[in-house]
Amino acid sequence: MPDIKYRDLITHLGIAPGSVLMVAADLTRLAMTSRRKEGEFSTTSFLESLQRHLGKEGTLVIPAFNFNLKDNAQFNPSRTLPVTGALAVEALKRPDFRRTRHPLHSFMVWGNYVPALAGLDNKSSFGPDSPFSFLKEHHCRMLFIDTRIQDAFTFVHYVEESAKVKYRKYKKINLVMEDEDGTREQREFLLFAKRPGWTMKLSGLEELLTEKNVAKSIVINHVDFIMVDLEAAYPEILNDIHSNNARNLAFFSPGLYFRERAKQLLAAFGIHTLADKISHDPGIL
Repeated sequence: MPDIKYRDLITHLGIAPGSVLMVAADLTRLAMTSRRKEGEFSTTSFLESLQRHLGKEGTLVIPAFNFNLKDNAQFNPSRTLPVTGALAVEALKRPDFRRTRHPLHSFMVWGNYVPALAGLDNKSSFGPDSPFSFLKEHHCRMLFIDTRIQDAFTFVHYVEESAKVKYRKYKKINLVMEDEDGTREQREFLLFAKRPGWTMKLSGLEELLTEKNVAKSIVINHVDFIMVDLEAAYPEILNDIHSNNARNLAFFSPGLYFRERAKQLLAAFGIHTLADKISHDPGIL
């Protein structure tokens, strides 16, 4: 395939105007390649190219997560920077995007379904009234740009909560919500968090979804793109949980179990380790 300008990439991925599209992106390689071949790259211009292609009937959803927030931390939807990359940070700056309400797993949303998604008030990150459920029911497709299912497919946790997997349990987190007028309110949220010793490994799931034609990959300008149909992925993930003991999703590590238990014991005595990295293993996801 010949080189394609970054503003035109979206037109080569089989996404119809009017679609519901979630985008998880690491823009580093795309930016470097575009600057070398085109002389420039703008996150704003790339974001606007997605909007133009989807059109007024479409909906663009960008993960804007802050799953590293701890008890009693403060969250302001318009000012708390997401940890999910440059695309989410850029969308946060724009008045044409709205942010959904759950502080741990919010989304920046533009387009047709903004009122419905911004109006959700789910207590659990991955519950039946969450954006994850809404997106599955509205035939959303998820586009991974230079990142993998292994690293960024948070939708899996929604399926895990739907199935009430045994290797997770509900964790309560109290957070201070701040409105635009400065009003603050402490609220309780739920996260379906891993039990000690469990870790995620989704490489097998990526292979499975590819074999089932639920995930499709393409390389453009030396950048990897993966498209996943969330509605079609849901029963495949659920089947792995019920029929395969979730072997393509999670496994138990005795070494990790003892490390996590030791960390908890130290914390009980007021001894804290370095801040958790934003990844599956050290964190609660």
